[in-house]
Amino acid sequence: MHDLYSVIESMHDNVVIVNKMGVTIWVSSCFERTYGIPKDSIIGRTTYDMEAEGFFSPSVASLVLQSKQTVTIVEDNQLGGRNIVTGVPIYDKAGDVEWVISYTVDSRYFLKLNNEYEKLNEALDGSQLVISPDPSSWGVVAISPAMQRVLEYVSKVTLVDTNVLITGESGVGKNVISRLIHKQSDRSDGPLMEINCAGIPANLLESELFGYEAGAFTGACRQGKVGRIELANGGTLVLDEIGELPLELQAKLLQVIQEKKLTKLGGTRAINVDFRLIAATNQNLRSLVDKKRFRSDLFFRLNVLHLNIPPLRDRTEDILPLANNVLEESNGKYSTNKYFSPEVIDALQMYSWPGNVRELRNVVERLVIISEQLIITEDDLPSHIQDGAFLERENKLPLKNALYELEKKLVARAYKKHKTTVATAKALGISQPSAARKISKFCK
Repeated sequence: MHDLYSVIESMHDNVVIVNKMGVTIWVSSCFERTYGIPKDSIIGRTTYDMEAEGFFSPSVASLVLQSKQTVTIVEDNQLGGRNIVTGVPIYDKAGDVEWVISYTVDSRYFLKLNNEYEKLNEALDGSQLVISPDPSSWGVVAISPAMQRVLEYVSKVTLVDTNVLITGESGVGKNVISRLIHKQSDRSDGPLMEINCAGIPANLLESELFGYEAGAFTGACRQGKVGRIELANGGTLVLDEIGELPLELQAKLLQVIQEKKLTKLGGTRAINVDFRLIAATNQNLRSLVDKKRFRSDLFFRLNVLHLNIPPLRDRTEDILPLANNVLEESNGKYSTNKYFSPEVIDALQMYSWPGNVRELRNVVERLVIISEQLIITEDDLPSHIQDGAFLERENKLPLKNALYELEKKLVARAYKKHKTTVATAKALGISQPSAARKISKFCK
């Protein structure tokens, strides 16, 4: 491990390692140069604390711990600089994130691009950029009537400053819509603070939301801490997975919503706050209210404007445009120029996508990585998508045709795997002559 740290130290850019609780366990020596903080003063502190105190924002490690995926962001730091930061998850044997390693790209590259942008702005002779209220210009795929209705509703929601409740299955894009509402609202110049109520341990969530005064509890930062609610002042607060918020915190949140004031842990002074609240969940909050797991008064406060995002299986017109968008992004990311075969397009549109847009993104990026040719074929698809699309297709065929297609698929798959008629016959539980005839019929 010492040799690894020595290699990292030799890198020009800053590197930080945090554990699964968000606690900083190692930073490279150039951390002080980048952030103006001695490295020894942050070892043992959480990335959540550092973000809340304004040393940097947003925290890439926090986003990686929430998403369990590699994340790249543009980060602001307390010295007034902007850095491009990438966080990479390191998984344990169970597939959970054990460590997050983040590295900062030299901000001079960013500053150079920013200067070019400023010069381009000046060349426009002071002409102003006008954001169109037309939802079709918002960069969200909405070919289907269902998603077009969602964007039409969003266009109305952005005109008012009321609480919004966004519901929908996991992976449908609730975070995309919440960010869109903020971007198109009058609060777009203010901060957008997002927190996943299920992504932070319950014993830390209260201090993350409300902050705390110095000495509020054992182990508290001696300077105290600013909570996410206070940091959202003048902007938008997004509470994802609101159904996971503990009951005792629901009462405190309700009070803040009603009074627009909060009191930090260990404090006595009420702090005025002004923010728009967007809550999101994949759960049925009415059902949770009936089960006494969610406060009815908080539910009614949140459910002023309700926006439900339909699952991808109910807006199949969006599947191919979404897949093509991800294909284009992935081609750029991996410097390739791959494209879908007609069979893959058919399979993608036939599959039911239980994981919705998130699953679609993961599958398409995987296809770009693993396919060995420029054309992505049906053989590159995960077997569960091949089978799911096949079943959907066969549901629409007469029994005789469906049985023929099923036999053809099974024989072809077995022969591709086992290579010989003897092995194929054994796998299918039929005689070798029978296997040979079927291989000749279906595979030659």
